[in-house]
Amino acid sequence: METADRAARVRGGRRKRDWLDTVRQSLPVAWRVARRTAPTFDLGSLAELDEAFLGEHGIRGLLWDVDGTLTHYHASGLAPEAEPVRPLLSRSDVAQAIVSNCDEDRFAELGRIFPGLPILKLYESAGGGVVGRRLERGRERWFTAESGALYDPPAVELVAVRKPDARIIRFGVEQLGVPSGEVLMVGDQYWTDVAGAGLAGVRSARVPTAGRPTFPPALRAFQSFDGLVRRLLG
Repeated sequence: METADRAARVRGGRRKRDWLDTVRQSLPVAWRVARRTAPTFDLGSLAELDEAFLGEHGIRGLLWDVDGTLTHYHASGLAPEAEPVRPLLSRSDVAQAIVSNCDEDRFAELGRIFPGLPILKLYESAGGGVVGRRLERGRERWFTAESGALYDPPAVELVAVRKPDARIIRFGVEQLGVPSGEVLMVGDQYWTDVAGAGLAGVRSARVPTAGRPTFPPALRAFQSFDGLVRRLLG
C-alpha cells in the first residue's frame, strides 16, 4: 500500500497539528523532560560534526532531526547551514537514520529528499502495542517493534510516538544496529531532540536552528520557550 494511503490511518497527519501533538504528549512528564534538556555537545554549527569529531567521541551511528537541523521548515532540500554535513550523510561506514516529529505528508516527502537514509516513525496501536515504520529508497515497511514481525496497519487510528518520548529514540538506535553508547542524536531543539536522547540514554548534539524565520510564528514562539527553559535550568 502506498505511503499516502497509510497516512490516512494515523492520527496527527495534518501539518497544523504536529507540533501541538508534541506538546500534548510531553506535558504530563514536563518536569522529567526539562531535566534532560542539557545536550552532551552544544555545537556552534553542523560544520563541527566532522570526521575528527566522530572519531574522537567514538560515534558510529547518527540519528538526525530534520526541520531546523538539516532543512529549513518543510523545505525540499538541504539547508545552506547543513551543507558541511552533505558528505557525511552519504557515508556508508556511519549508520544513520532520520527521526522526526513530522506529519504524514512530510514523512513521505522526506523519503524523496533523503532517499538513502531510513526515515523512521513509531506509533501506538489501538491494542496498546508499538508499531515501527521505516521508509528507505522508496520502500516502506511496517512491523511490530517488539518482535520485528511485518505489520499491516488496520483501518483504525495509530497514534504517533513523538520526541521527547524515549521510545522513538530507542527505536532509532535499534534500527541503526549500533550500541547506544556509540550513537549521537543531532537536532536543534532542547525539548524534543536533546531531552528525548537524554531520556533514552543516548548522547546528543544541539545545533542552532537552521532557517528560523521560515518557521510559523507559533513554532518560533515554542522555540523561544525551548531556549528559555534551557537557560533557566543552567
